[in-house]
Amino acid sequence: MATLLTNRQARVMALRPSAIVGIIRFSIVLRDSNFFPPLSAQNYHERKARIFDRARLQRRFQLFEDICLPSLTAQTDPDFNLMLITSRDLPSWAHDRLIGLVRDLPNVYVRAYRPLANIQRIFKRSIFEMLDPAAPITASFRLDDDDALANDYVARLRTHMVPHKTGKIVTFSRGHQLALSDGALQIFDDTRDCGSAGLALVQQGKVMSIPETVSIHCLGGHRKVGQFAPVVNDKTDGMYVQTANGVNVTGRRGGISAHAISAKDLASKLHPKFPHLNAETLERLHVVYP
Repeated sequence: MATLLTNRQARVMALRPSAIVGIIRFSIVLRDSNFFPPLSAQNYHERKARIFDRARLQRRFQLFEDICLPSLTAQTDPDFNLMLITSRDLPSWAHDRLIGLVRDLPNVYVRAYRPLANIQRIFKRSIFEMLDPAAPITASFRLDDDDALANDYVARLRTHMVPHKTGKIVTFSRGHQLALSDGALQIFDDTRDCGSAGLALVQQGKVMSIPETVSIHCLGGHRKVGQFAPVVNDKTDGMYVQTANGVNVTGRRGGISAHAISAKDLASKLHPKFPHLNAETLERLHVVYP
């Protein structure tokens, strides 16, 4: 059963520790850290008002419920843990809805942080609390709450957890981008190094304290992580779906590969690795923004 943690519970650990841990940020707002570039010039209270706007949160929940979370529960290798980090100030109705979504998932935890929390400690602690301390090699991965991972993502990541890849970043560079907020559904064949969806860090295991824990998030923005560690490029096709959805800042990656597509044809194209994205779901997610 999913557990809501607060940062006062310093020693809460996963009931089933794993060598693989993912982190998803869900509308977390901190005074000293901003995760939404368009709001970088705004103060904490302005950012909080924008991020916690009810209409925006409802759209984020729709994307999380229909795109992100089902891709994790459908993993062919279920041996991983996931930490959802959010704000202590998240509206109560949103807290309740978030917990309700993951209540029956034994490998998902939610931790709510106060505005003054340090982001690096959040990342380190989130991984440390979920890791199997006996695992000789571990991996941490990142995912945005409006994106999806292929159903064989964890299994594929595990193949990289070998001694000669410890200390290296694994990027899954081939996937799809969906435009969900334009006049028509569009799909882009997406190829990028060190994109955010599923970006992972393989590490030597048996870490025994929070300070010595390092996660993929600790290396900073995903576009710059290659400056801090060697990168392994996994070119397996179709490893993620990233969305441009009207309430995020994902830029279009299309070019000549972009084309409009019906929900039915799109569902058929995605079905082998993203069976939860059926035509009905895709039609519901297509919301045109001005």
